[in-house]
Amino acid sequence: MQITVRQVEEKDYPQIARIYAHPEVMEQTTQLPYRDAAFWKSFYSSKSPDGLELAALCDGQIAGHLGILLNRDARRKHTGSFGLAVHRDFQGKGVGKALMNELISLADNWLNLVKIELDVFSDNRIAIALYQKFGFEIEGELKYNVFKRGEYCHTTRMGRIQPGFFRSG
Repeated sequence: MQITVRQVEEKDYPQIARIYAHPEVMEQTTQLPYRDAAFWKSFYSSKSPDGLELAALCDGQIAGHLGILLNRDARRKHTGSFGLAVHRDFQGKGVGKALMNELISLADNWLNLVKIELDVFSDNRIAIALYQKFGFEIEGELKYNVFKRGEYCHTTRMGRIQPGFFRSG
C-alpha cells in the first residue's frame, strides 16, 4: 500500500471528520464525539493560525490526519505540539509512521522547532511506542486529567528535543 502525505485541502474535511467519527479513534483524543467537517476545518486554524495540517492518503482516501500547533508565546516559540489520528481501517499499516516522518522533517528543517511535545493517553501503548521510535521521551504522567469512557484517565506527557541541539543540564 502506497501512502502519500500532503497538506490538507478544503475538500478533505468530510473525510477527516469520518476519521474522528470512529469511537475507537475519538476516545484517544480530548475532543467530544459528533464533530462535523466544519469543526475540523476550524480547529487547528483557530488554535494556531501558523500551524499546518497534513493528510495521509491511501488509494485516494484520507487515512490519517496530523495537525501541528506552533506556540505563539514569546518565550515558547521554539516549541510546537501536534495531534495525530489514523482511520480505524488503516491502523497498523504505516500511516502513523508516514505522518510522523513528515512531522519530524517539518519540525527540524522548516519550522525551526527545538522541541515537539504532546500528551497521549497512558493506556495507548501503541501510540507511545510509535512516538518513542521517533525520539520522543516520556516526561511525566498527568493523573486523572481527562474523562474517557465514563472514568477519569491519565495522560503521558512526551517530548522530543531536536537531535544535536545543545542542552545544558
